[in-house]
Amino acid sequence: MKSYCKKYLLFLILLLTFSISGCGEEEQTKVTDTRFSMDTFVKIDAYSDKPGEARLAIDDAMQTFQKTAQVTDRFNDGGPGSLYEANSKAAAAPVTLAPQLAGLLNYLDHQPDAQLDIAIAPVVDLWQLARSQNRLPAPEKLQESLRHTGKDKYHFDAAAQTLSYNDPDVKLDLGSVAKGYAVDAAAATLKKHSGITCALINAGGNIKAIGNKPGNMPWRVAIQHPRDPEAFLGTVMLHDGQSAATSGDYQRYYELNGIRYHHILDPQTGQPSRLHQSVTVIAPSALDADYHSTLFFLLPTTEIKNRLTAAKDLAVVIVENDGSIFVSENLQQTWQPAKGI
Repeated sequence: MKSYCKKYLLFLILLLTFSISGCGEEEQTKVTDTRFSMDTFVKIDAYSDKPGEARLAIDDAMQTFQKTAQVTDRFNDGGPGSLYEANSKAAAAPVTLAPQLAGLLNYLDHQPDAQLDIAIAPVVDLWQLARSQNRLPAPEKLQESLRHTGKDKYHFDAAAQTLSYNDPDVKLDLGSVAKGYAVDAAAATLKKHSGITCALINAGGNIKAIGNKPGNMPWRVAIQHPRDPEAFLGTVMLHDGQSAATSGDYQRYYELNGIRYHHILDPQTGQPSRLHQSVTVIAPSALDADYHSTLFFLLPTTEIKNRLTAAKDLAVVIVENDGSIFVSENLQQTWQPAKGI
């Protein structure tokens, strides 16, 4: 869902990251690399007393990110076992998946939430075409595309690591989770290099902390205002290993007759969800943050609160459709609203 059209940089920086001066006891050098992948800028800031080793580590992590991007991309051929191949062939026979793709589908296979449907690609494509022609999808075509969505339209065999479709028109779209998954993969690669003291990965607003700031202090990041691209709502803290991701109606949208039509679609109706302006999730992994930011965007706040009662490791900042802000109880002590918020 998140990957179906070109993103503009202004809307990609969902969380504006404050820089830090260094990590650890010894003098540290900041090494930075920025590359373009998954239609966004991926930036890694790493701190090390061995900058040469840090550059090699960052390059290794970037390559991991790109490999994950390739196998989860439905628009470009990522080679054998990629999502592109599965979408082309899985209706005829099971497709053996690349390990990276199988790992992501295994995670999703254990999520019970029907509200987040990775088989929504036919609906996404219909909206993409409508946007390119500055119109709305025809209602009858929207209903027809919805017939080819749903978890019952595909089967992932975890043991065999294969994917098959029982509908020739079904296609999967992993845009709601692939970026977070790639961030986690890049972070795992980065942590294998002993020369890295601490680092921050930012893939278009999907942020992951590796290590803490000097003195074992958390990182502080800012959440973008969904109606003012030059402002932020407030700041939250990320501890070692934590991640943050934001889903919002301001990232990719178009307007007709004063109505905003954005890219996060309700799988039940095929229409853009109207419950929130943005949802930011803090989670133990970038994949968890990415998944839940999209899922929670599709759920009313009352249900989100119920889920947070059971999921103590998740925290949220929600901007409701009327502009009001909800901050989960476990962020109340560290949430710092911006001036005027």
